[in-house]
Amino acid sequence: MILAKAVTIFIRILEVLVIARVLTSWFRPRYRTRSNSWFYSIDEMIWRATEPMLAPIRNILPTGGMGIDLSPWILMILIQFLGSFIIRAL
Repeated sequence: MILAKAVTIFIRILEVLVIARVLTSWFRPRYRTRSNSWFYSIDEMIWRATEPMLAPIRNILPTGGMGIDLSPWILMILIQFLGSFIIRAL
């Protein structure tokens, strides 16, 4: 029971990080200044936490010239699927 709760919390944290990565990519300021350096610090931490999971998916996806990165969406689906599988196994 406790292990299932821990897995659920870990999955939710991963989901929040992926959503935060998408949002920070949309609302990133153009230039780094002293007043917005906190944003870039948070953005870098989120990038370091999510890039090892997103890069392999990005390498598998075909490059279509749409300019839309679907890897966060696919990662969210994989997280949900693996999380439910692990929780059922526990």
